[in-house]
Amino acid sequence: MREIALFADTWIQRLCVIALAIAAVFIGIVALIGAADIFGTSILKKPVPSALEFSEAGLAIIVFMGLAQAQRRRGHITVDIISGQFKGWMAKASLGLALIGAIAFFGFLAWRGYLAAYESFAIDERSMGQSSFPIWPGKILLCAGCVIAALESLRQFVRLLLGLENAEQQPGAHP
Repeated sequence: MREIALFADTWIQRLCVIALAIAAVFIGIVALIGAADIFGTSILKKPVPSALEFSEAGLAIIVFMGLAQAQRRRGHITVDIISGQFKGWMAKASLGLALIGAIAFFGFLAWRGYLAAYESFAIDERSMGQSSFPIWPGKILLCAGCVIAALESLRQFVRLLLGLENAEQQPGAHP
């Protein structure tokens, strides 16, 4: 059983890194398209077709694929005016409650993202720009990012329950 838990722990962390790599690739693509659009519009008087629409889709992918890594590093914004004063079991209970909330939130987003991606794929939803491209791959990645973030939150919650706390569960820590 321990081996299965360690395997799952390792693979969830790897999924976080893969999702972050996908987000990084899209950051580069969006930056290149944005730069080409600015150059084309300013100098050549010819903008890149559908640059805005692709940037919108790319930004959604960047944000949602980055959620898991932010959760892994405990980098989400927290208001700890009261919970920052907790010690011992109260601190663990507060963290556990926050992780349950994160699991529920990311799970809800994944479910709704799945429904949106399924419908988008079924109708072959496409952008309305000058150059049409499919929207559904971005919605699938949005859903995947939320699933990975929910899994990471669950991983942290299980580690908290098992008493396997380490630096990665401290807010602002960078493992």
